[in-house]
Amino acid sequence: MTDKYEIEVLLRPPVELASAAVSFCAAGIVFKAPEIVMMTPSVALISGSCLVVLGCWRGRQGWKILRYQRHLKRSPRYAMSSKNIPVSQRVLFLGRGFRWNQTHTERLYAARDKRAEQYLQINRLTQWIRRMEVICENTPFIRIIFRFTAIDSVLNPVRPAPPVGGDPVIHGVGFGAETNATMPLLDRVGHLIVVARTRHGKTRLAEILTTQDIHRGNNCVIVLDPKGDADYLKRIYIETKRAGRKLIVFHLGYPELSASYNAIGSFSSITEVASRIASQLSGEGDAAAFREFVWLFVNIIAVAIAGLNETPDFQKIRRYMSDIDPLLIAYGQHWLEENGNENWQEELKKVRKEVHIKTVPKGEQGKHPDAIALVRYLKTQGELDQVLDGLVSVFRYDREYFQKITIAVKPFLEKLTTGNIASILSPNPVDHENSNNRLEWGDAIRDEAVVYVGLDALTNPEVASAVGASMFSDLTSLAGHIYKYGIHKQGESPSNDNKRKTAIIIHGDEFSDLIGPQFKTLINKSGGAGYELNLYTQTWSDPIAELGSEAKAGQIAGNIGTMIIMGVKEISTCEMFTKQLPEVSVSEIMAVSGVTDTPASDGSFGFTSNNQDRISISRVPMIAPADVIALPKGQAFVLLKGSELWKIRIPLPSKADDEDLPDDLGEMLHAMRKNYSSVIDWQSYHQR
Repeated sequence: MTDKYEIEVLLRPPVELASAAVSFCAAGIVFKAPEIVMMTPSVALISGSCLVVLGCWRGRQGWKILRYQRHLKRSPRYAMSSKNIPVSQRVLFLGRGFRWNQTHTERLYAARDKRAEQYLQINRLTQWIRRMEVICENTPFIRIIFRFTAIDSVLNPVRPAPPVGGDPVIHGVGFGAETNATMPLLDRVGHLIVVARTRHGKTRLAEILTTQDIHRGNNCVIVLDPKGDADYLKRIYIETKRAGRKLIVFHLGYPELSASYNAIGSFSSITEVASRIASQLSGEGDAAAFREFVWLFVNIIAVAIAGLNETPDFQKIRRYMSDIDPLLIAYGQHWLEENGNENWQEELKKVRKEVHIKTVPKGEQGKHPDAIALVRYLKTQGELDQVLDGLVSVFRYDREYFQKITIAVKPFLEKLTTGNIASILSPNPVDHENSNNRLEWGDAIRDEAVVYVGLDALTNPEVASAVGASMFSDLTSLAGHIYKYGIHKQGESPSNDNKRKTAIIIHGDEFSDLIGPQFKTLINKSGGAGYELNLYTQTWSDPIAELGSEAKAGQIAGNIGTMIIMGVKEISTCEMFTKQLPEVSVSEIMAVSGVTDTPASDGSFGFTSNNQDRISISRVPMIAPADVIALPKGQAFVLLKGSELWKIRIPLPSKADDEDLPDDLGEMLHAMRKNYSSVIDWQSYHQR
């Protein structure tokens, strides 16, 4: 079984063991009775030693054959506690694996040949034990015996295979070449995507990557979790505590214990406020016109709020969408204070006295008298600014007509401003008591904090989608600021040579739920700002369905440098991965037999036979979609550096990890709120 042969034949009887046994027996005879073979003691010592070496060499070859065949039948268990996950400043640990090449493809084809079937089957005793464990699970006394056969221990000769399913052959073909699979940290700026179906190891891989990022330091770790996975949050909580870093938790499922976040309060352009809200409405068919009207009205309101030196939030937008009169009055008076004459207040009062509700025109009925008076007075002031012009134009709409064209956005705003969720999505800017319990991306990045965002999408997907998309838009705007000024602290000059450079590592689980209008910009152009996106999804069809176009999804795929795929069922997603790989040459032995019964011309013989072993070479894909589908849980193919294919195993969590986790998520968050105000400085805590 050496690499010197044209074809590596590993699925066969281990004949090397027979020659090893003969060599050891001959060595024993030579050592014990050299006279039998007519050797002197010195010659016998040399000859016996050579036979022992030969026996060890051949025995090692036979043992490799047996171990290789055993690994094809069973995927070995691979578990690791979070404390033992290696953390490096140069590479990112992914698991254990090997670089896949032509040899592994050839082994895989050989293992699926009919002639190799006998070497891949579980022995009959083990199969019988598995059947009896099911049959006797309710039988007294006997079931106690079978409890021992079900223990997963190396001391159990009939131990069950790990409950990972799939085809163990796919990883078994790499037996002997397995090592730590790592990815250079420099490649993370090119972004990473993990594609895996439900319960196949995607969240576990996210935990491993996040744990390393937390302990590596010199970065801001942001986890966007649409589901709000409790175990994932617990793991982040524990690892942040161990690393002595700040933790900010924003969780829509626990608003009373969550940090607050104004999803439309931070922007580089005020028009982003309207875009983030209008993007939640349908843009197809007749709904497109209503969407444009909503964008227009929200933009007018947001600009006016900003003009009053206030921060837009969902509550203010909802309030003024229902009744714009108070905003018009406030902004109109603000404008008159700066641009009106000295007597504008007395003049406005005179106009107000002339307004009688019963005599106002039909278009002004139902509107606030102060607003009516203000609009009439502004007509005498000549040219107004653009903001005031917009407010006056909205004011002149018939109230019923205005309500009809904005009705589409009101249910959405109602969801964001009802109950406890309103307090965390629309925080009071003058509430200094809870000012430290707010999520501000700029501050979080400067402090190199760990931020967990649980969107609770299973309970309210629309709210989760809106907040998630707003966060991506917020982060995109911040990327533009970093490009121009860097993440410098207040009072630090943007041109300083010691400008802070912090890696911003974003983990986006189910990222298709987070895609907003600026997501493409974020993934295309944010690498220079230090953003490193780690995206997780179940199939590639998810972002296609969310974006509504394969071309748009292709733009995102074209900007992802590293792809990890784990047991996906969708063929098109598998082909997206496998078509990036080259074809390889596979050799196989073809047996040829023939007979000839034509007598020779000289009559010397009348029958001939011919047996040949021919080697044929064919070009095949390096891996096929079926190989991806058959991956066991916790195993994956990885395309590193654009062309290196790796087959890896992701370590399962150990029992020690379960012991470390808090029992109840609510109690954990309550303790964080009580002791650390959801912004946890563990280092300061340990120094108390």
